Amino acid sequence: MTASITFSVLGTPVPQGSVRAYQSRVIANNAEALASWRNDIAVTAQRHKPADWDTKAPVQLQCVFVFPRPLHHFGSGKNSTKLKPLAPRHHVTTPDLDKLIRSVSDSISDAVARVLLHNDSLICSIYATKRYATDDFLGVHITVTALS
Repeated sequence: MTASITFSVLGTPVPQGSVRAYQSRVIANNAEALASWRNDIAVTAQRHKPADWDTKAPVQLQCVFVFPRPLHHFGSGKNSTKLKPLAPRHHVTTPDLDKLIRSVSDSISDAVARVLLHNDSLICSIYATKRYATDDFLGVHITVTALS
């Protein structure tokens, strides 16, 4: 039997890896938001982790990142709840999907907590999407499946 953990984290997803150089230092320009986001993921993962979860097993990671639609995708006035005909169907703007995945994978294999994984190199397969919200949920749906 394959063990899986599925959980959702509320909030606007935060990418990992956005850095800027300032004089001779490299600074993460989203450090505060990223720290909070990663903590939310780690805490939620810990809460859903079964007692017999093997942190050294290879896993498959699935993530669905859900973002709010920008207001300019909607009409105005009485049409403010209706999407414009030319509003994009897919979320093709920043943040990049690979940076979003990194924030999740690093969160569940945090060097201190090792919440679900001893090391994120145990992730053998990834399926990820980013999309616009179709309901009130904003955040990420995560499924981690242990592979045999």
